[in-house]
Amino acid sequence: MNPTVFIIDDDADQVALVTAQIERGRQFATKGFTRPESAIEEIRADPPDAVVCDLVMPGMDGIAFVRRVREIDRSLPIIIATARGTEGDAERALEAGATDFVTKPIEPRALETRIRRALEQAPREELLQSFTQAKFDPHAIIGRHPLIEEVREFIANVGSVPQVSSLLLGESGTGKNLVARAIHAASRAAGHRFVEVNCAALPANLLEAELFGYEKGAFTDARQAKKGLVEVADGGTLFLDEIGSMPLELQAKLLTFLESRAFRRIGSTREQSVTLRVVAATNTDLQGEVARGGFREDLYYRLNVASQTLPPLRAIRSDIPEIARHFTKRAAEYFAKPLPEIEPESEERLQRYDWPGNARELRNVIERSMIFSRGPRLRIVELAPFAPPAAAEPATDGLVLPSGLTLDEVEARYIDETLTRLGGNVTAAAEQLGVSRKVLWQRRKRHGLLTGRE
Repeated sequence: MNPTVFIIDDDADQVALVTAQIERGRQFATKGFTRPESAIEEIRADPPDAVVCDLVMPGMDGIAFVRRVREIDRSLPIIIATARGTEGDAERALEAGATDFVTKPIEPRALETRIRRALEQAPREELLQSFTQAKFDPHAIIGRHPLIEEVREFIANVGSVPQVSSLLLGESGTGKNLVARAIHAASRAAGHRFVEVNCAALPANLLEAELFGYEKGAFTDARQAKKGLVEVADGGTLFLDEIGSMPLELQAKLLTFLESRAFRRIGSTREQSVTLRVVAATNTDLQGEVARGGFREDLYYRLNVASQTLPPLRAIRSDIPEIARHFTKRAAEYFAKPLPEIEPESEERLQRYDWPGNARELRNVIERSMIFSRGPRLRIVELAPFAPPAAAEPATDGLVLPSGLTLDEVEARYIDETLTRLGGNVTAAAEQLGVSRKVLWQRRKRHGLLTGRE
């Protein structure tokens, strides 16, 4: 059975012409409409396989039509027909959710090609959209606190604007990754890839190669050309996590890319362009880093087009029971256990605790409690005490710090004091600080603590 295509145009002669052209190839069945409202009613009752709709119509134009249809069907192929010279309007139609557009006068073979291509892509797009929406629906973000409502509103506003750069701030464990994915799901990029890059996980040279790719022979181990993650994310969203850890020399290249959406692979002279959304996130005080020279001011302002600080759990205590129940349900499914009810006294303890690790710590506490749970009630096994025991003697050789320091300043002073106390022994300092020599070197570099020999 041939696919059915709806043809919509307020000009009855144009409907008849396009219908005749398409049916001549005997590949499609058609149905014509001169009123978009009638077409929408038919789409609800008996949806077609694709739609070709004129852009300029009295009453409901093509853009409004697309928006109405997308409320009914997110994956139905819709091709907009526009007069030559109105490509700007066509772009607005694409932003509203149209699949493609053709220019008038319509060339039959070109239209048939675009319909076939849209029909081939429709099942894949429907699968991708259903997966993304099911897993990362912004409305699934849990909580009713006004601060959570602000986050939802931010997701909706940013998601509705194509290619805008956005910056997510907040403590570790507040869900920046989840919000970035929700922004992706709320945008037209939802059917394309969401690519995450942890800027703190790689040194500058490897991070540049991962982001922008390289050509064969660009360096010793480049035995073949490789796409960078920027290319992989084309059409979708690039999530730059821990952006505050990006080395200064790479920040300049990232700024150039954000300004133009153009880049060159390492070892190439050919410039390439991509269309994607960039979301950056950090738990670092970027303004403080800018003041200290650790982060470029121009890059900060370029990323900070739209920013949102995610609230820590202690700021939304009224939502903690609901979030805990969500993690309990997930843990029960994962451990194949009956879903228990959190004991009232345990729920109160969860609300009183300050959660320095935020939602990530809460999830771990729930999972640990589920492992040892028996019966229909879930008892919270432990909450890590953050204050020292009352009987503990104050340390006499500790580092005394003034109030008002940022976390970065505290870290820098502590690293410096540890190295001084250990006579500059980097290996011993790294062991005492619980990190590798490499991580310690990176932290010292970031804080300007390296000596000239290093």
